[in-house]
Amino acid sequence: MDSNPEYEYVTIPVDNRPRQQAKELKKLAKAGWEVVAIRPGTMFANLSATPQALCRRVIS
Repeated sequence: MDSNPEYEYVTIPVDNRPRQQAKELKKLAKAGWEVVAIRPGTMFANLSATPQALCRRVIS
């Protein structure tokens, strides 16, 4: 077994509402993605106001 697996990373927009966000994160987990971090939306004009989830999974 490889002690240093290689990961594939992706950033996915998620819903602001906690219940909807939890449902989306569960769907990602079932699809094999591990949520590493959730970046909140910002109030700055040129940045996204939508929270984003940083996800990873092992490349097979």
